[in-house]
Amino acid sequence: MSFSHHDSSIREDTWVQAGVLDLPVVPDGTVTEGGSIIVLAAHPDDEALGAAALLSRADEWNCQVTVLLFSAGENSHPDSPTHSREQLKSMRIKEFDRALSTLSEAHSSRFLALPDGQLPEYTDQIQDAIRQEITRSLGPVTLIAPYSQDGHCDHEAVGASALDVGRSSHAVVLEYPIWFWHWAAPTDPRWHSWKVLPDPRDLDRKALLACYQSQTRPLSDHCGDEAILTSAHLEHFARGRDTFVITNFRSGSTDTGEDGKGLAINDACTASTVFDDVHQTRTDPWTVWESKYEIAKRETLVTHLPSRSFSHILEIGCSVGALTRDLVDCGTKVTAVDASCEALKTAQRLQLRVPTKVEFVHATVPFTWPEGHFDCVVLSETGFYLTRSQLQRTLERIDGSTPSRFVLVLCHWKGEIRDWPLNADEVHDVCLSHWTRYRTEFHTDAEYRLDIVTVDKDAEAQPERATR
Repeated sequence: MSFSHHDSSIREDTWVQAGVLDLPVVPDGTVTEGGSIIVLAAHPDDEALGAAALLSRADEWNCQVTVLLFSAGENSHPDSPTHSREQLKSMRIKEFDRALSTLSEAHSSRFLALPDGQLPEYTDQIQDAIRQEITRSLGPVTLIAPYSQDGHCDHEAVGASALDVGRSSHAVVLEYPIWFWHWAAPTDPRWHSWKVLPDPRDLDRKALLACYQSQTRPLSDHCGDEAILTSAHLEHFARGRDTFVITNFRSGSTDTGEDGKGLAINDACTASTVFDDVHQTRTDPWTVWESKYEIAKRETLVTHLPSRSFSHILEIGCSVGALTRDLVDCGTKVTAVDASCEALKTAQRLQLRVPTKVEFVHATVPFTWPEGHFDCVVLSETGFYLTRSQLQRTLERIDGSTPSRFVLVLCHWKGEIRDWPLNADEVHDVCLSHWTRYRTEFHTDAEYRLDIVTVDKDAEAQPERATR
């Protein structure tokens, strides 16, 4: 995503009309009482824009709060004729200290002094700093970070690091969007699954943001000293609430099936270990190469694809590569991902035909994602291993790596799924509600459910859902 703060910001009233004020509240228990909150900021003012309500409410949860500031934002005005980078660095650090004191005198902070605009090059240092802070923390940890798909390289580097460390540390991660509201359109489906945290009565956002005059007001009347945060952009942060993308890596996630019966034992966080164990015991756990049911299912899926000449197919959850082999004949390239290293070893060993057309990638979706732009995405027998929030994040990943029109293939067994969050219908219904405009190419619903749809992100017509 490429944007400039000079671009016209998406009008706040368009977001309001789209329903941004109607998002559900962050569920109780998301932040554990008596635990620790670690707020990550790429630049001074990130914490004030994205997490002001949370920082103001921390005392309600009796939480220890630390803010990690990774850069001083010294490149905010690269063409300023009146302020050097060192002057801006000093100014912005003082603004940060003043703003944090406005929120609470009890919150502590640590400045990492990494170079502004270059944080993607310092991922290891960022992750090490987060891990060190977690080690010092008391009780369960909640990480608060910029949105990992915010469109700003520094925000995305810090957000992605929070997800990586949160996953390995079994923490809850709350991502806050900042520039997303500036460049994204309300038709973007990602925000519909987000949650909000209302401001406490004593939070004065205007007074808080007034601490950051270097960003909200011109440095001078000279060209190059213009305000970074325009009044139109600041309107997005006058809603009286924080907005978060929530990913829960703690064991015992609260995601349940639609019937609300109990907690799922496993999800994407445990998938790698579970399926490595399964494939170490048996190289073909589901007899996909020999089962008449599996063979017929694959034939039905491939036969009803609307094209045999895709440029790049993404297969999520390839296991031992049976469907992968069939997909090779349907496109120029296939990227096949799986959470299990053991399954991929088998897949690579058995993939004898045109191996150059297939790239096997070890990745646990949605936490890691393969490179590429895909005009066909296949999610087969994998969606029920994800919690609802993990599935929503997967759909966001798909949306960000596909063109305006692409084919989505969903195929899942209809039997009872034990110890995992979702069933076939839940997976398909969540996926098909993510995009409002699509055409159904094929649908069948027997022992397994198969939906093949062409998603048209730019279409103005209402979805056509006729079945063939």
